[in-house]
Amino acid sequence: MNFDNYERWLKTKLIPNLPPNSVLVVDNAAYHNVQLNPAPTSSSRKSAMIDWLSDRSIPFSDGMCKPELYSLIKLRKPRFKTFKIDALLSEHGHSALRLPPYHPDLNPIELIWGLVKEYVARKNVSFRLDDAMKLAEEKFSSITKEEWTSRCNKSRQCEQNYLRLEPVLDDISEQITVNLQDGSDTNSCSSSEENEREEEDAEEDDGELSGIEAL
Repeated sequence: MNFDNYERWLKTKLIPNLPPNSVLVVDNAAYHNVQLNPAPTSSSRKSAMIDWLSDRSIPFSDGMCKPELYSLIKLRKPRFKTFKIDALLSEHGHSALRLPPYHPDLNPIELIWGLVKEYVARKNVSFRLDDAMKLAEEKFSSITKEEWTSRCNKSRQCEQNYLRLEPVLDDISEQITVNLQDGSDTNSCSSSEENEREEEDAEEDDGELSGIEAL
């Protein structure tokens, strides 16, 4: 799957069959999060940085060097981040809702996939792709409204549990202190520089989320 195929499916299969004012729930797969007019990165040309800032009426000084311009971009770009599928859905009166990373339990379709996988694993005796696809289509066509409702309710319950626990987790996180200086004086500078590079890499890749990132 890539963005071209996903966009084609949206245009030809999904959008024509959506009720008015629908909300499309998507996860963090890369093809869901291709940016529209992405911001320049630290390796972009200085002229591209200046154009991006000027087009958005963000003030800067003529004498600024690239690192200074990029600092302004990093600070402002979250406000201007847009995605291609969001624009496509908006053209047809719909919107997209993105799930938090690493939270498949908030997505009912994952539970439906579990039903289909279990059915295929139990029925598949030939281990041929065509037979597996036929079994998957069989199960999809037999899933009832009640089964869908049950999975949606389960995801809603997970969401409520997270909301209930959020104040508790906030209190716990406030009590956690990590001292990076203890026993690491000789490496503190290099570690700091490495963390800064990793943060920059993550910023530059924020339009291409894989859905599975290193923790």
